[in-house]
Order: sequence, then structure tokens, then C-alpha cells
Amino acid sequence: MEVFWRCSFVLALPLSLLGCGRSPADNSRSPGKSPTLAEVKTDARPRNVQSDLDKVRAADFSILFVGNSHTTFHDLPGLVCRMIEFRHPEKKAYSHVVSVAFLDNVAHDSRCKDELESRPWKFVVLQAQKISMSGKHSYSQKVGIDIAKLAKAKGAIVCFYSEWARKGVAGERERTEKIYQEMADAADVKVALVSKAWELALSERPDLPLHAGDGNHQSALGAFLTACVLYAKITGESPAALAAFPYPDAAEDDRKFLAEIAASLSPGGRFVPK
Repeated sequence: MEVFWRCSFVLALPLSLLGCGRSPADNSRSPGKSPTLAEVKTDARPRNVQSDLDKVRAADFSILFVGNSHTTFHDLPGLVCRMIEFRHPEKKAYSHVVSVAFLDNVAHDSRCKDELESRPWKFVVLQAQKISMSGKHSYSQKVGIDIAKLAKAKGAIVCFYSEWARKGVAGERERTEKIYQEMADAADVKVALVSKAWELALSERPDLPLHAGDGNHQSALGAFLTACVLYAKITGESPAALAAFPYPDAAEDDRKFLAEIAASLSPGGRFVPK
């Protein structure tokens, strides 16, 4: 049986983090080293609890995230909310995460459905589709499509979030985007092309450390770019102004560069290499 990628990050002990590995049996690839605790900075909010109904109702931007470690590392949901409030100080943003290994797990886990049916979420971001490491196998997209349809039927603006390619793995970006685009088309929702933004950024600056040490997860710098793309998809605004967002893990020049990359994917946006 092939081992698929984009697995969840498991908390075995409160301070002991185990990275998500890949079997070297698939295409003889090594799983690589796990990211360190400093590289990860996981969101410390408790998992497997319901969102705060009052906060969901009160928020101008209430965002439900469903995903695995590619969603939770460096508190990506919280970062997106802080960016929204930075640009709109008069608005309130609130996020909640339903952590899953893969979207398929939602079929046997009531948390996501309960959130969608009991909370008036304005936005839903879906990540963690099961994807073949080698690209030789296909996995069912039905559960992810059904989640998106349910969220849309409940009145939310929905987007799938297409993850970046692993470091040095050619063709993975195209493969990943194709799968998420198929799911988005089937559910008539959007796709946030985080994967494309990463590829564009790295094509201009190959040494930019967007990946964590394992070559799979995002670094704090990578999280900034990911959040910029999601900000644009959620708000419908250009993220170019996020160059001024206070983010100690990225130098001013890097923030400006990454915000411009994300803005180039917005309607009418165009990145002009220096």
C-alpha cells in the first residue's frame, strides 16, 4: 500500500512533537528530519473543542479552518486574523480549527459537520486532501467536496487551500493544484493558490527559507506568504499593504517581497521581477 503525503502533525506529549514522515518505500524517498519545536511554533489552543458561538456571531470575519499541520503550524489561522485586524482595526476576526489528518476523516468525525450546522461561519478554508506521494495513485475527493458543498449551503464563502510543493520535488505543485481545482469546480467554490505563490517566490529567490527543516512544512517566513494569500482570498483585497504588517520573523524587505508575490495572484495583480 502506498503511503500518501501531507499527513497530520501528532502531539504525542505536550512538549514532544513528532513530525509527519513519508515512507522511503515510495519512490525511495527519505522521510527527512522532523522540524524542531522552534521551527514549528504550533498553535497552543486546545484542539477537539467547539468554537465560541458568541465570538463566531460577533466577528465580522469568522473563519473555520479544516486541515492538518499545514494549517496549524505557526498558528496560521491566528496570523490571518491578525492581518485582517491590522488592515481593518474597526473589524473583528475570529478563527477556529478542526484538526484532521485528512479531509476523508471528516466522514467519521462529527466535529466539522457540527461546526457548520451550529455556527454561522462566514468563511471556511479547507486543506488536507489525501494526495499520492508518487502521483501514481488517486484518492477519493468526495468527502472534501461534500464538506465544501455543505459549508456553501450554510452561507459561507468557501475555498480550498492548495499547499506548496515539498522542497525539491518537481511537478508536485501542478499535481496538487489540479486536485484542489477539481474539487473546487465540483463544489463551485474557490481555490487559494498558496502553492503557486510559493513557486513564484522561490523562482525569484531560491534561497528564501520558506520551508521548515523537513522540507515539507512551512517555516515562519513561509507562513507569512501563506497567510498573505489566504488574506487576499478571504477579504477580496490586495495583500500588498501587508508589507507593513508587524511580523518579527520576517525582515521588512522580505515582507514587501512576499506581500507583492501574493498580490500578483489577486485579480489584476502582476508581479514584476526586479
